[in-house]
Amino acid sequence: MSEASNSKFSIRPGVAYVVATPIGNLEDITFRAVQVLKQVDVIYCENSSHSRRLLQTYEIPTLARTLYKDQGSEPYKGIIEDLKSGKTLALVSDAGTPGVSDPGSQLVRILREENIQIVPIPGASALTSMLSVSGWQVQPSLFLGFLSEKKGKKRNQLKEWENFEGVLTIFESVHRIRDTLSAIREIFPNSPILLGRELTKIHEEILKIEPVQALESLKFPEKGEFVVLIYTNPKKMLNGRVGDADTLE
Repeated sequence: MSEASNSKFSIRPGVAYVVATPIGNLEDITFRAVQVLKQVDVIYCENSSHSRRLLQTYEIPTLARTLYKDQGSEPYKGIIEDLKSGKTLALVSDAGTPGVSDPGSQLVRILREENIQIVPIPGASALTSMLSVSGWQVQPSLFLGFLSEKKGKKRNQLKEWENFEGVLTIFESVHRIRDTLSAIREIFPNSPILLGRELTKIHEEILKIEPVQALESLKFPEKGEFVVLIYTNPKKMLNGRVGDADTLE
């Protein structure tokens, strides 16, 4: 087992820890997360080469391995045996919380089926970061993750929620952001949109797009990763059940 620090925090044998890592700024990691990563026997990463910078920054000597999807008849058999013998592991993604938009959910699901204890170690989140700076009533809110790459299917996915009253959140890549914004405007013509780019990073940018604003006039570097909020049916929410606490800026 990796050498433990002098912290009062101590991991428990046979436990798998799902550890959130920074989404851009390396300082956005919790003390608890660092202690877990230092004390477990092994860290399974979405990409160990990508995680190396984080581990070196916080002087974490623990063995790091890339976690590949296991297609065998008994997926992750070796990992399960190690945990049942009392060893410990941490699961991390390239950025943010494992299992949200990366392959980590397969391992978590199989460990849960084996009745192995899984402990979440929370941290930075693009989803909650955007909601917190929207200024909108975010109850209810619905996370749609990444939409389909196919234009027709993408529009159908959005259309399923055209009568939803709340905030929809979408992750999108730089290659599809313009088309996704166009699809959102088609399905939600009266809804304001909040566009977040490169959250927590040095070139972070947050743009509010009003319904009357032409998408063609939007100017932003088409680089990085995007989070999009859609405030559906804002007038009905303001005048109805949400009440005076809900304001649009």
